[in-house]
Amino acid sequence: LPLGHGAQMMKPVVEGRMLQALQLKPGDSLLEVGTGSGYISACLGALARDVVSIEQVPELAASARARLDATGLGNNVRIEVADALQYDCGERLFDAVCVTAAVATVPARFLQWLRPGGRLFVVRGQGPAMEAVRMIRAEAVNAAATESLFETGLAYLHGAEPVPQFQF
Repeated sequence: LPLGHGAQMMKPVVEGRMLQALQLKPGDSLLEVGTGSGYISACLGALARDVVSIEQVPELAASARARLDATGLGNNVRIEVADALQYDCGERLFDAVCVTAAVATVPARFLQWLRPGGRLFVVRGQGPAMEAVRMIRAEAVNAAATESLFETGLAYLHGAEPVPQFQF
């Protein structure tokens, strides 16, 4: 479903599989990349202790916040307007990170947001068939075990598109 500003919602089956893959616990602290409509933010807020959700488009962030406030969901969800590829969470580390748009390659920054043992869900690669993966951060900041979950297709996170290849 298109949300405007080039953003679109994930298919419900992908949303469900993402939530399952994150293996969230009630005490988890989570970072969501791509607030969109706020639907996933509300789901994450119901499953985790607290959620920081970053959205690059101010209008989408504002409408998601309004939806969360109107429904009473998301009291533990903080929405920030930020570019994920530049986002700095300071010293804070998260138990899980979910990225609701695709990336051609996973930026090292995404793993740096995680505590050791933290879980990252992201869709990577080039369409039409991209790979959804769960990455578990090792003790070393940029090291992770990667588990391939399923194939899917998503719109790219702004700035994380594949580099154009020469074609005849």
